[in-house]
Amino acid sequence: MKKTDLDIIYNEKYLIIVPKMTEIYYDSIKYTFKNVIFMENRPDEVKVVSDFINNSNFEQLIFVDYQVEYERIISNLNKKYIIKYLYTNSLGNFSNEFQYSVFKSIYDNYKKGKISTIGFLDYGLYTVLKNKGDSVEYVKLDVPVEKEEEFESNTIGILNNENNKTHSFYNELSAIKLTNKYEAHIVNSNKVTNNFLNLFNIKNTKHYSPSNVIKNNLVNLNINFTDNDYTLFLRSMDLGIPCIIGNTDLLDNSKYLKEQLVVKSDDDVNEIKDKILSAIKNKKGIMKEYHKFRKAYIAEVKKLAENFVGCTVKEESSEEDVDTLMTVVVPVYNTEVYLEKSLDSIMSAIIPKTEVLVINDGSKDNSEEIILRYVEKYPETIRYIKQTNHGLGNVRNVGLKEAKGKYIASVDSDDTINSNFFKEAQKYLEEDIDIVICDWKSIPEDGEPFETAAIEWSLHNRSKYEGLLFSTIMPSTCNKIIKKSLYDELGLKFIEDRYEDLSINPLILLKAKTIKYINKPYYEYYLRSGSIMRSAQGYSMIDIINTLNKRFDDNKDIFNINIDEMKYYTFSWRMEEYIMNQLYTVEEKELSKYIKYIYEKDYEIINSILESDYYKNMLDNTKDETKEYISKRNKAFKEKQLEKFIEKARKNEKYRKITPYIIYYGENN
Repeated sequence: MKKTDLDIIYNEKYLIIVPKMTEIYYDSIKYTFKNVIFMENRPDEVKVVSDFINNSNFEQLIFVDYQVEYERIISNLNKKYIIKYLYTNSLGNFSNEFQYSVFKSIYDNYKKGKISTIGFLDYGLYTVLKNKGDSVEYVKLDVPVEKEEEFESNTIGILNNENNKTHSFYNELSAIKLTNKYEAHIVNSNKVTNNFLNLFNIKNTKHYSPSNVIKNNLVNLNINFTDNDYTLFLRSMDLGIPCIIGNTDLLDNSKYLKEQLVVKSDDDVNEIKDKILSAIKNKKGIMKEYHKFRKAYIAEVKKLAENFVGCTVKEESSEEDVDTLMTVVVPVYNTEVYLEKSLDSIMSAIIPKTEVLVINDGSKDNSEEIILRYVEKYPETIRYIKQTNHGLGNVRNVGLKEAKGKYIASVDSDDTINSNFFKEAQKYLEEDIDIVICDWKSIPEDGEPFETAAIEWSLHNRSKYEGLLFSTIMPSTCNKIIKKSLYDELGLKFIEDRYEDLSINPLILLKAKTIKYINKPYYEYYLRSGSIMRSAQGYSMIDIINTLNKRFDDNKDIFNINIDEMKYYTFSWRMEEYIMNQLYTVEEKELSKYIKYIYEKDYEIINSILESDYYKNMLDNTKDETKEYISKRNKAFKEKQLEKFIEKARKNEKYRKITPYIIYYGENN
C-alpha cells in the first residue's frame, strides 16, 4: 500500500482504490478526492485491502479501472457497500484490445447491477453512455497549484512517453528541429529515440527524470489525442510554462487558450512548430488568460467530484507548524494523596510542544501546595488555573477554552499514565490524525490489576471502528488524545454533572475521520470507593441519556453510522446498570419519586431501546428465567406500571438484572 497508514481507522463516506496499472493517476486522484489507497501487484494485497476496509467505516467503495482482484476483495467484506468505478481511459483507446477488455469488464458488472455508477475522465465516452440512459458521471482531476517561476531557458519540454507508439513523440521532436533554435528536454531516451536524434541532428538535454522534465522550459509539449491525463498540462501552466496539447475539450470554454495551445493534428509538424513560436511570443497573454481558466477549473473539478461521490470533498488541513502540539488537562479536587504520583507520570511521558494545564477546582486539602511546587519545577511546561468548585464537567470546559494545544489529552489527578503513551502517539499527532486511543489498566484498592480494551472484542465480526464505538469505555476522555477542533466544529460543551464525558465524547468519535488505536493499556485507572464513578448514579444517568439522545438526533445527518444501533450500545447497558438496577436498592420512600423521574425524562428513549430488534435479540440469548422476568418488567414499564412491579419484586426478593456482560456476551454463552 502507498501513502496511507493502514493502522489508521477511517470514518469516511467513501474510499477510492487505485491499482498499480493506473499508478500514473494516483497523485491526481488523491489530490482531487482525498480518501485514496494504492493497491500493489502482490499476492497478499487482496487480504490487506479487505482487512483495511473491514476495520474502517466507509459507505461506498470506488474502484479505479478494473482488476480481477476487485471481485475477491468485495467477497471478503463484512457488509454491503455502494460500489462505483472510475474509468480513466478514453473512447479513442478502444482500438487497444486490452483497454477495451478493461472497459467491458466494468460495463458488464454495471449491467448486472453490481455497480451503481461509473465515472469517466473521457467526456466523449461519458456522453455516449449518458445518452443511452446509463448512470454515469463525468470527472476531472486536479493537482496542487505550484508557484509560478521566472527563468531563462533554451529548451522545449516533451512530456509524452516515447515508449507509447500512439503518441506524437517523434513529430514533436521534428517540430523542435524545424525551429532551428531550441533544444529538446526529454526523459532519459531509449535506443530508438537516440538513433532518431542522431539521424536528424536534434540537440537534446539528457538524463532527466519524468518529475524534472516538466520544469524550466520555454514551452512544454503534451500532444496526445487518446489520453485523459491533463495533469501534466496543469502542472506546466501553473509553473508559468505554456503547454501545447492535442485537440481535446479541455479548453473549449477559453477561445484564446484554445487558439494558442491546441493543435488540430499531431501529424502536422509545421503546425506544432508554429504553436511553439506563437506560445513563446504570446506567453504573457496566455498566462493571464490561464489564471482565469484555472480558477474556474478548480471549482468545476470540485463540483464534478462531489457529484460523483455524493458528498462534500473537504480540503486537507494544511500542515501548520503549531507552537503547542498538545495540552494535557489535569483536573484537581482534593487529591493531595495521589497528585504527585499523577504529575510525575505525566512529566515522564512528556513530548516536545506540550503544555500541562492543571486546573484546581476549589480543593480544600493541600493540593495547591503540591501544584505550586511542580509549577516552580517545570515553569515552561505546567500552567496553573485556580477556581472555586464547579465540578468535573466545568473543569473540562475550562480546559477546552484555555488549552493552547492542537490536541487535548486528559489525566485525572488520582490516576497515572504509562510513560510511553504520548511518545507513541506523537507520530500520529504530527500526521494530523483526529484521535489517538489507548486501552487502560484498572487498578483496584484490593485485588489484581486488570486490563480493559478500548475496542469491544466480542464484536469480532464487526469493524474496529464499530468496536470502538460500542465498547464500555467508549465515552472516556482519559484514554484519548483528541483534536481540539472537533469540539469546536460540533459547538458542544461537556455537561456540568456526573458522566460529563458521556455527554459529548460519543459525538466526537462519530465526528472524527481518522482514529489511531494503540492496543496497549497506557492509561492507569485507579478504582477507589470515593471516586466520582462510585458515587450515587441514577438521576444523573437519567439526565445524561436524555441530553445525549437529543444531541444524537440533532446531529444525526453528519454521522456515517446507524444511529439506532449506536443508541442501543450506548444506552442499553447504562440504562440497565445505572437506572433500572437502582430500582432494587433505592430507599422505599424514594422509589416513587425515582420512577416518576424516569418516566418524565426518559420514557420514550428507554421504550425505544426495549422495543428495538437489538435489545430483543439480546434478550432471546439470555437464560429463560431472566428473559421471562425482564420481559414482564419491560411490559410493566411500557404500561407505566413499573412501580407496582418493582414493589412486588422487592417484597419477594425475586428479580433479575441485565448487566453489561449480558448485553455484550449473552448470559447463555
